Amino acid sequence: MTFLLIGLVLFSVVATVTDIVLYLKLRKLKRSKAKAGTDDRPSPADTPPASYEMTAIDQLLYDRCCRYMTEHRPFLVESFSLQDLANVVYTNKGTVSRTINHFSGRNFRKYVNYYRVMYAMDLFRKNMGLRITELAHLSGFHSVSSFYDSFKEVMGESPSQWCARIRRKQNSNLKK
Repeated sequence: MTFLLIGLVLFSVVATVTDIVLYLKLRKLKRSKAKAGTDDRPSPADTPPASYEMTAIDQLLYDRCCRYMTEHRPFLVESFSLQDLANVVYTNKGTVSRTINHFSGRNFRKYVNYYRVMYAMDLFRKNMGLRITELAHLSGFHSVSSFYDSFKEVMGESPSQWCARIRRKQNSNLKK
């Protein structure tokens, strides 16, 4: 019984240290990208409002959510829900919702749609022959209109405007 307890404590310590190290590495990477100006994506974590005192544990929870979204891409499933994410990060819906709202400045649906838009952008960069409707469906959106609305909210321009701009940029790079 003592060995089990010691093993559990050691596992918890290692998991926490790993989360902190990953968080610091991600922060350092984001800073270096921001200094270099290489990332044209809007940040998923805007300055949080000071209305609620968040802790380092909340930051780790948010980082876990972001890492899960990036690595496992659950947003590609149209039925992905707040409860699904809460189950994966071993907490309840209220805690996940509050943490996402605080650190990203978005509600859960907008948070998920942010990842869908980023995925659609990556898809388009890899295959510029894709149509807007194909991008929308491949990215997990229920409809093309919700894709347009979310894309415009995240990027500040419509998907067709963005795609045209990226094509022009690609063509000008090929001519050089």
